[in-house]
Amino acid sequence: MTGLTDYIEKIKDFKSLKSSEQVDFFAYYFSIVLNENYFSSSQIQKAFEHLRLSPYSNIPKYLIDNSNKAKKKKKTIKYLKGKEGYHLESNFEDELRKSINIAEEASFIDFDINQDKLDWKPSDIPFTNSKIRKNAKFFTTLYFLLYHLENSIRKFLINRLTAIIGSNWEVEICTKVDLGKAQSIKAEVNLSEMLPDRGDNILFYCMWDDYAKIIVEYPQVFSKPKEASEILAHLNSLAKVRNAIAHNASTIPKEYQDELTIFIKKYIKILKNN
Repeated sequence: MTGLTDYIEKIKDFKSLKSSEQVDFFAYYFSIVLNENYFSSSQIQKAFEHLRLSPYSNIPKYLIDNSNKAKKKKKTIKYLKGKEGYHLESNFEDELRKSINIAEEASFIDFDINQDKLDWKPSDIPFTNSKIRKNAKFFTTLYFLLYHLENSIRKFLINRLTAIIGSNWEVEICTKVDLGKAQSIKAEVNLSEMLPDRGDNILFYCMWDDYAKIIVEYPQVFSKPKEASEILAHLNSLAKVRNAIAHNASTIPKEYQDELTIFIKKYIKILKNN
């Protein structure tokens, strides 16, 4: 389990905690650190096994007894039970976060422009014109969409690959799929203090064409083969749009703009069915 060992080091005396408390922190790991839609008792069990720790005696019972579905409701509800698994209850999530030594993000991450308090405006920046300002708004809108899409497909692949392959999915896909560029970027980031860590698995370092390679190798991430084909048909164009934004292109051809609109509509429909 990528990053689990580093994660528990951020929790004071983790290995000395009661096994029930360790269950809670493992739940936080899957829900918040890995950003998964839900977690299960089997994942918690595997976390104990991965760290070679004695597990809680009855994890399924502990989760249900501390959830909103408990027969005998407790004062503090820790988990919300859904059809596919559990979620952390929001107040309990905040309580756990206080016990985890999470390094604060650099201040520039919270950078914001409050135009009401500025004594300048973007149009005052030298050597810009109306076309550049118009393009800035256009590309910002496109990137806003792509940012949502990329985080969505990454999370989807993590969930599906974990379900299909198991917790060692990252090792397997790096063996079967050519992700050399992503691995090179990850290695470069790990060696440099100047480059921010993107995430705790290889998918955070992949490009759109890498996601396509993974889907080609594992089309079963979708419930129907046709769905995999429909997604793959558009990923090459998405890569071109992304690269155009990243490399300051003068414009995006209208056919790519139209294709992006079509893709998003298909994508939402397909992933809601998976």
